[in-house]
Amino acid sequence: MRPGQAGERHEEDLGLLLVSVSARLSRLYGRVLSRLDAPLTFRQHRLLRRVGEGHSSMAALAAFGNLTVPTVSESVEVLVRRGLLNRQENPQSRRSLLLSLTPDGQAAKQSADEALVEVGDRLLQAVPEERRQALRESLASIYDAATEIFLQPAPTATREI
Repeated sequence: MRPGQAGERHEEDLGLLLVSVSARLSRLYGRVLSRLDAPLTFRQHRLLRRVGEGHSSMAALAAFGNLTVPTVSESVEVLVRRGLLNRQENPQSRRSLLLSLTPDGQAAKQSADEALVEVGDRLLQAVPEERRQALRESLASIYDAATEIFLQPAPTATREI
């Protein structure tokens, strides 16, 4: 075992360990997605998944990702140029656009989904079967808590002079 690995992690503050695990998984998933035949970033993959689920407006995508519409628009533009997304005018509102997956976008999404399931399965081999339900429930609770924090207004900075 290398220094700084699992043995030392058992003594780490749980909150810090959670952040460390999150960062490690983000980097790992980023690496997996970057090595696909149609390389994707984690954000691009999430956008393809959301559009594939039927979320076709940039405002909805921004809300799901806790991002700004301009940030989503930049990512969408890259995916449109790569031929993975279609962007068309909304017939009900000319001020908005509708997004849909192209056949190449569907294939890229499917390939990424499969690659991430595979790496997830490999990671879960480290968790005994009898602990997996508790892990699932804990992760769902943490996800919900993080979502709740995102929905709270940002604190305003106050300075005394």
